[in-house]
Amino acid sequence: MKIKNIILLLLAFVYSNSSSADSLLKLINSRDYLKVIELTDEVIKRSIDQEHDFFKKASEAALLLDDFDKSIQYLKKAISINDNKAYRDEWDRIVRMRKDIEIALKSYQEENNVDEAIASLESLKDSYSSCALIDYSIGKIYQQEEDYESALKWFKEAVRINPYREKYKLSLNYIIGRFITDGDEYYSMRDFSTAIEQYLFAYNNLSFSNNDSEEVKKIVALKFKLSKTYYFLKEYSKSRKMLESLVALDTTHYEAYKLLGDVLKKDGNIDSALSNYLLSIEINENYEKAYLAIGQIYLYDNKPDKALEYLERAIEIKKDYAKAYETIGVIYQNSADGGNSRDYTKAIYYYEQAISYDRRNYKVMSRLSSVYNNLENYDLGKKYAKDCIKIKRNYPDAYYELGIAEKGLGNRIAAINSFESAKKSSKWRKIAQYEIDLIKKELD
Repeated sequence: MKIKNIILLLLAFVYSNSSSADSLLKLINSRDYLKVIELTDEVIKRSIDQEHDFFKKASEAALLLDDFDKSIQYLKKAISINDNKAYRDEWDRIVRMRKDIEIALKSYQEENNVDEAIASLESLKDSYSSCALIDYSIGKIYQQEEDYESALKWFKEAVRINPYREKYKLSLNYIIGRFITDGDEYYSMRDFSTAIEQYLFAYNNLSFSNNDSEEVKKIVALKFKLSKTYYFLKEYSKSRKMLESLVALDTTHYEAYKLLGDVLKKDGNIDSALSNYLLSIEINENYEKAYLAIGQIYLYDNKPDKALEYLERAIEIKKDYAKAYETIGVIYQNSADGGNSRDYTKAIYYYEQAISYDRRNYKVMSRLSSVYNNLENYDLGKKYAKDCIKIKRNYPDAYYELGIAEKGLGNRIAAINSFESAKKSSKWRKIAQYEIDLIKKELD
């Protein structure tokens, strides 16, 4: 029910029942202090007669929100009905507390004296230990000085003392958001070590309730950031643990299931990886990355027809999906290398499509060089090997293919030089040396 409707109902009760303080007490006991203030303001606005204790209790509720102005206003109303020493002493205490905080803040606001202002505010904690506004004010000073870690500490204390004041929670969440934003910036620069520090600081200071859907969304988003960062740091067990806790909160997070599949694949658990990929597309049938991942698993499981089924679906969803074109090209190249030479034409088509959408894909350039060399089109074999090396200068696969192309073109010295570069990789060391030895025999 909306607050306005609640207020109207309570007002109706106030009009019909002389014991209005009891109705107010119910709100106070349920800690609905904001409703207490709204109700009291309506009572004053409508000039509804109430006993002094009604306004005294309203003043106490306002003070629990650190709303000094309202607390003083309501207490003044109580005094106008029943002027007594206890009420006036309370009045003096609230006015003094507000004044002391204002004086403590003055050295920062007017003179920018950070240490003095913070020391003055901290000294007030002994006298006003239940006043969260003091902790909040210290936090705001640290926030202005961009000392976010210290600001977070004081905002957390303010929320602990007074969990009813919305602006305290907003300030706490703002600071946590700053750490997440900084983490995002480091992540974008691929500084994953620093990014994880920022994310973890936010995560360890973020409190949430499973009953609050917005808070759940925030923690889920942060868990996913942590999971991805752990993945790129190759801390797969931590990534997996975070992802498993994430999907326990949100069973529809298809990106999390896909990433969990990636983690399981890294651990060699291919069947479980595939299950998570399939679950990802079950949740979102248009998630092209999961289709690619499934296609890659079927490819390396020597099931090219199944692989093509999912890879072609990936391209249907994302027409410029270079990685999917590349993987289909690999399938056809493998088929051609296995004896079906007509599939080289298909491999070339898909590799060229991949490059058209990703012009710096050096691996595809090297693969194209290999295809053209197998077709004995050494000019194009040489071209694509050189194109690859321009982008990835020390890529051994390209040097090996360049050696094959140069040899096919009769450029034996250039071929030896290329094979020598390929030899620097253990992958090509033996076969490159074999090619060098063959050429040297021809030269002798």
